[in-house]
Amino acid sequence: KYDSMSDEDIVALSGAHTVGRAFADRSGTVAEGSAAGQGTAYTKRGAAEGQKSLSSGGRSWTKNWLVFDNSYFTDMGKNDPEVIYFPTDTVLQTDAGFKVHCERFAKDQAAFFASYATAHKKLSELGCKWEPAQGITGV
Repeated sequence: KYDSMSDEDIVALSGAHTVGRAFADRSGTVAEGSAAGQGTAYTKRGAAEGQKSLSSGGRSWTKNWLVFDNSYFTDMGKNDPEVIYFPTDTVLQTDAGFKVHCERFAKDQAAFFASYATAHKKLSELGCKWEPAQGITGV
């Protein structure tokens, strides 16, 4: 079922990293946690639009981590020390099957948006398998 996701779909869905952050106390993948005063130059204030943001900290994939655009692709490879890229991100620039889409999305935001919409719909419609079949209850 999941093999119906193409290389283009995988790259497009990876572009969702243009929004959001990783946290030490949630995933353990970065040094920055979610406590006040933690974060990078881009994340320690939290949501810039909020005067008293309670969402500070973490490390983002992009400078403007609340804006859904193609900056994940345009900025990748610029070696900005304030952002994070995991091996699963950087492989998009080197794997032949992924690279063509990564480069196209960096050049064409509309193409990224169209591919993302298609891939997100496909992923959503794949559903999930519940084990046990009746789901988890009594928690």
